[in-house]
Amino acid sequence: MKKEVIVPEVVEEPQGAPKITPGKAKKKSFIQENKVFLALGILVLVLIASYFLFFSQPSYRFSFPISGVRFVSDEYTPSEFFKEMKDQNKFVVSVDLEEGKSSAWIVNALNLWLIALNADQKETIMLVKTVDLQGNIKSCLTNDSNVLINRELSIQECNELISDSNSFLVEINLTKEDKVLMSKNKLQLYASGTKTISSVNYIAIKQMYSDFDDLLARVNARIDSVS
Repeated sequence: MKKEVIVPEVVEEPQGAPKITPGKAKKKSFIQENKVFLALGILVLVLIASYFLFFSQPSYRFSFPISGVRFVSDEYTPSEFFKEMKDQNKFVVSVDLEEGKSSAWIVNALNLWLIALNADQKETIMLVKTVDLQGNIKSCLTNDSNVLINRELSIQECNELISDSNSFLVEINLTKEDKVLMSKNKLQLYASGTKTISSVNYIAIKQMYSDFDDLLARVNARIDSVS
């Protein structure tokens, strides 16, 4: 008697049935089941980006754009501030020079203030600080409110002049933006580079002395006559 040979039955997929691979099925299921959490994650990222964009920068009570430069303060409008500043009689004008480097543009910004304040017969002390990359003072020079004098100060003497409550401090700085910060007995000028530092200071001086262009013209004419 012959043994019956059993042939395995082949089961075919019904026509039109979708072919689903295990990997794709799992991925689709994960996205569908967790889309709420993904949406929340995206929202958190947007909020973090918004925070750094809008809230990480210092905010001020007053902010006025003047000739492309922001004038900011928590206490003053520009008209109030420069009126009060003009009534002062003693000034310290300070600039920082990076150690090992010099810039004619920074010195020119300093000279603009010396011209304006000396012409108005203000007592004006020039302060030139040499600083390292961290901003620490390495050396300090002053003119003692006399254009013919140039002497070196100790770091302690330099800091005492900067913090002198009887003087109005004008600080000229290089930073990442063009900005003028107005506060009690202090004007801080920030320029985004040596190409803009003179113009930032010129715009600020014009708020205090509207006829500064005429003064500059007279000074330049005098220099040309001598040369």
